[in-house]
Amino acid sequence: MDKLKRTKVETLVTIHVHQRDLFQKIHEDAKQHRIKDANDFEWTRNTRCSWRTDDGHIQVSVTDVDFTYSYEFLGAKERLCITPLTDRCYITLSQALGMLYGGAPAGPAGTGKTETVKDLGRTLGIFVVVTNCSDEHKYRDMAKIFKGVCQSGLWGCFDEFNRISLATLSVVAAQVESITQAKKQDAKRFMFPNEERPILLIKACAYFITMNPGYAGRQELPENLKVLFRSVSMMVPNRQVIIKVKLASVGYTNYDPLSKKFNVLYKLCEEQLSKQRHYDFGLRNILSVLRTAGNSKRAEPPGADEEMIMARTLRDMNLSKFVAQDIPLFLQLLKDIFPKQQNIPKKVYKNVELAIKKLIKENNLSEKQDWFIKIIQLYETSLVRHGFMVVGTAGSGKTTIMNTLTEALTLDGHPHKMTRMNPKSITGQQMYGVMNNVTGEWVPGVFSQIWKKCNDKKNKHVSWIVCDGPVDAIWIENLNTVLDDNKKLCLNSGQ
Repeated sequence: MDKLKRTKVETLVTIHVHQRDLFQKIHEDAKQHRIKDANDFEWTRNTRCSWRTDDGHIQVSVTDVDFTYSYEFLGAKERLCITPLTDRCYITLSQALGMLYGGAPAGPAGTGKTETVKDLGRTLGIFVVVTNCSDEHKYRDMAKIFKGVCQSGLWGCFDEFNRISLATLSVVAAQVESITQAKKQDAKRFMFPNEERPILLIKACAYFITMNPGYAGRQELPENLKVLFRSVSMMVPNRQVIIKVKLASVGYTNYDPLSKKFNVLYKLCEEQLSKQRHYDFGLRNILSVLRTAGNSKRAEPPGADEEMIMARTLRDMNLSKFVAQDIPLFLQLLKDIFPKQQNIPKKVYKNVELAIKKLIKENNLSEKQDWFIKIIQLYETSLVRHGFMVVGTAGSGKTTIMNTLTEALTLDGHPHKMTRMNPKSITGQQMYGVMNNVTGEWVPGVFSQIWKKCNDKKNKHVSWIVCDGPVDAIWIENLNTVLDDNKKLCLNSGQ
């Protein structure tokens, strides 16, 4: 099955697992007389689709708010797994849209704020434009995006909105208020602040802001901006439901017991392992493990032991990040949760391993087993993640690991090229670009030019952009949308 067909089938399974559970719940509620008629909240809170015969359009209803489907072609996209948390978020956001306000999901990283907004957009057939905000954003840059959203009838989702400076936020409040007023008056055109002529307004447009409170460099939103958005708290995602549905969608038959084991293992890891800054047992890590579990299942012959595949994937995907004292504890936890799997076989990458061993000899490097395993772990991570970090003290072989792996993959017939830069040798403006205040021209930055060059479709090789230097919030936060599922670099020029 090709990639597109597989995505389509996985999406159908994801939706139907939720619908099956939903029908069982509604059936139980109706038997217990908790649902008496079609106006009961337990029924209306669900997303319902119907055909309007009077004007020949699809209607999507959430609680008492009715939306007209927008028919935007979005392609075969992965759909979000519906959990009680995303359900509550849907209800709050649809109520906000019904009152012509914006939505403001807030919570820590990896709780699904942006993805929930995008998924609600997919449900209504609307394209969602995601912008990664930074303190470099000025009111003119924001005005460009808001005007585009209004005139095209799309949704704008502003990630990390509270990183914008307070001076810009107060002007943005006036911009959002003018759009809100125009929508309430049902205007076809309206005067946007600092515009000479009225601009077109398509009423389907909307705007959402996501915030990560409690981080350094975050602003408190002005009161006149807060009143234009309805906030949603998204603190703890329902992990087990997500794991269960995703395992079912990638073809596992014992998805229920395996999802419980997966969830318990990660809970125990969070409680018992040492607290390291680079440890991540959140949703992003879970989804990359599930993707690998799906690939491993397809690679194995039919009828292979699913528990063994799951245990091996959990071991291989996590061992690479643990410090030495945590490895024995993690392996013991894995044995306790998967008692039948005592000797889990290693996955072998024959061609890559032969190429690595050949390069180690050619470059006069000593073939230490621990160091060799690290190269394989980096290779396994690169198969499922498009952004990864190699951490270690100076002289521990980080650069050599990357060089050896990329050269080995090139020898194996998959050309790889590395572009290296030190992000701390230049300022944030020099790295990403800056708008000239006098001429209004956009001066591109070093990283944005490298990004354009490496993303050229004509390239016959795989490009690795290596930011070789210390990690800090000044430069890494601008890569939020690059490293998450959006995979897009958002510049202050609106590009």
